[in-house]
Amino acid sequence: MHGDELAREPEANGAPIAAHVKAELIKKADDLSHEAAEVKEIAVAFERWHQDMISLTEKNRQMHIKGEDLVLIARQLIMLSLNAAIEAARAGDSARGFVVVAAEVRSLALRAQLLSKEFGKDLHKNDLVTAATFQDIQAGGKMMMAAISGLEFMIRQLRERLG
Repeated sequence: MHGDELAREPEANGAPIAAHVKAELIKKADDLSHEAAEVKEIAVAFERWHQDMISLTEKNRQMHIKGEDLVLIARQLIMLSLNAAIEAARAGDSARGFVVVAAEVRSLALRAQLLSKEFGKDLHKNDLVTAATFQDIQAGGKMMMAAISGLEFMIRQLRERLG
């Protein structure tokens, strides 16, 4: 039926059908407004995730600094163990126990160096995942806000037409 035909239709439940349809459309607009409000709550969660990702990115930056410090400490320990081995060799037989200690310190320093390299690689992988997730959250939030704005615009237009 067209709009003109609706106005000429008999009454239903004591009201013109057009008024009944108008009331249903108003109800649907109200329902859509409620749904838009719920979607806005999801958008708020996206904003919170966005802030969490900023915090995570900062923590990753701090972890990189600590990782670099760990690499420097491992290098210094290796140098220290080499110097200790040289000094023990100069001291001769009386420093045999010190040679063992120097060798153990070197072994630990090499393990620390290996672990710091692995830590750095893992942290870089974490950076990639963090950056990709951060971009996805930003894009998703923007798309959601655009969809909400479009929905709100359509609801306003519908309400204006319904009077």
